[in-house]
Amino acid sequence: MAKKMPIPIQIKRVRDPNGKEALKATMPINIIFKKVFDAKWLEEELIKFENKYLYLITCLKALFESLHSEPMKERRVLLYWEVGNKIVNFLEENKGTPLFIENLTKSLVRDVGISAKIIKRCKRFRILYPDVTRVDSSRSFNSYVATFEVGYIPDKKKKK
Repeated sequence: MAKKMPIPIQIKRVRDPNGKEALKATMPINIIFKKVFDAKWLEEELIKFENKYLYLITCLKALFESLHSEPMKERRVLLYWEVGNKIVNFLEENKGTPLFIENLTKSLVRDVGISAKIIKRCKRFRILYPDVTRVDSSRSFNSYVATFEVGYIPDKKKKK
C-alpha cells in the first residue's frame, strides 16, 4: 500500500460477540480496492492507531477526574494545560502518518464525555502556551480563556 496516501480513520463503538463495548478504528471500504492494498500493513497500523487513541482517552479521563477532585485552583490550570498537551501531542505524533481521525473532537466528546468547547479551549491553551513554565498557576483557566476568546464571560459571572 502506498504508505504516503492519507487514510481517514473513524473511531467507532462496537460490541464484541459477548456484548462488551469497545472502540475500534475503521476505514473507508474503498481502500481495500486499491491495487497496492497491503492488508497486513493496514491491520498492524490500525492496531497501533487504536492503541494510541485508547491511551489518549485513558489519560484524558484521568485528567478530568483529577480536575473534578482538585480543590487547589493553582493546580487546576496546569491540569487544563495538560489536557491540551495530550491532545496536541497525539495530533503531532500522528502528523505525517497515513492514518488520521476524520473528526478527533467529535470522537473525544463521545469517548471522554466532555464538551467540544472545552476540548478546543484546552488545545488552544496548550498551543498558545507551549511551555508549561510560562503558565501562571495563580491565574484561573477562565482568565486564560478570556485572553484568547474575545468576549468570553465565565458562567459564574453571567447574569441569570
